Amino acid sequence: MRNALARRIVAILAFTMAGTRPAPSQLPPAAGAPPVENFAPPVTGDNYRLKSNVDLVLVEATVRDQNGGIVNDLTRESFGVLENGVEQQVAYFSRDQLPLSVALVLDCSGTMGPVLRQLHHAAFDTLSALKPDDQVALFDFAARAEMLVGLTRNRQRIADAIATIRPGGGTVIPDALYEAALYLARAAPGRRHAIILVSDNQNTEKGYCDETRVIHQALQSEAVIYSIRVPEGSHPHSMYVIPPILEEVSFRDVSVPKMTHETGGEVIDARNLNSIRSAMDTVISRLKQRYSLGYYSTNRRHDGAFREIDIHIKDASNDEKYTVYARRGYFAPGEEGSGQ
Repeated sequence: MRNALARRIVAILAFTMAGTRPAPSQLPPAAGAPPVENFAPPVTGDNYRLKSNVDLVLVEATVRDQNGGIVNDLTRESFGVLENGVEQQVAYFSRDQLPLSVALVLDCSGTMGPVLRQLHHAAFDTLSALKPDDQVALFDFAARAEMLVGLTRNRQRIADAIATIRPGGGTVIPDALYEAALYLARAAPGRRHAIILVSDNQNTEKGYCDETRVIHQALQSEAVIYSIRVPEGSHPHSMYVIPPILEEVSFRDVSVPKMTHETGGEVIDARNLNSIRSAMDTVISRLKQRYSLGYYSTNRRHDGAFREIDIHIKDASNDEKYTVYARRGYFAPGEEGSGQ
């Protein structure tokens, strides 16, 4: 996936690099997954002259000031990048230029009826703020996750599908996030990836996945996770009570804030905003305001190891008052033929 996206970046830059990197092993299509609708082929026009021999690491970052406001006026020279403590040279810099694929992941447990109705009415307008070439897929989940709509540019289709969701049952958040991250890696290898979770973040079921596995897959898929946290028990007559035994073995073991933080995202608390629409608008705005930074790693080893990334502001005075949100690292390509 990173190889395909890097080729697009290098096409914009018209950079080439001596040497090659082995392409990551190709994942098979997800069993029973709907086809990707209107999936864009690689662009080969004047703006994207595709080149090979790419070994570029892409990191996206959001920068906020001390008051929580988004910092919009930074340049390439504003950022420093460390990989495992070693300074890297920023070779690519942009904002909201690269194509984006979003997985909208909706909690459809018993408490979510009012939220889903609000989302149905808000989805078309909020998703239309994305670029025309950006794509959205729709997942829902209660005790298990299901993809309702494959990646599409048709915003109305997403809104219409939300209206068909019938809430009920418990909640298994990690499984849903894992499935969404895995799908984005398979279905949209040449794009930026984002997951938007809409839930009260109360996990009530024991699934097959834990937060560590979710973070690992999201980092491999290069997917940022955003959470829109809605009020718990959104309807007084549809409260889903968490049995004590389930609360002990599953709820306390799942941290949505940790999963968002590790992947470079945030929790947007809809309880502090006027509506679900406002929360969705905030997340879409965050996605459009992210900086994209690319660098050629000074570590040329293809060992499949995890490498920590630290994005910081070079100006020491600004570094103290700015907070950078970015994924904490990536997995290096493996040796050719290793399957890593």
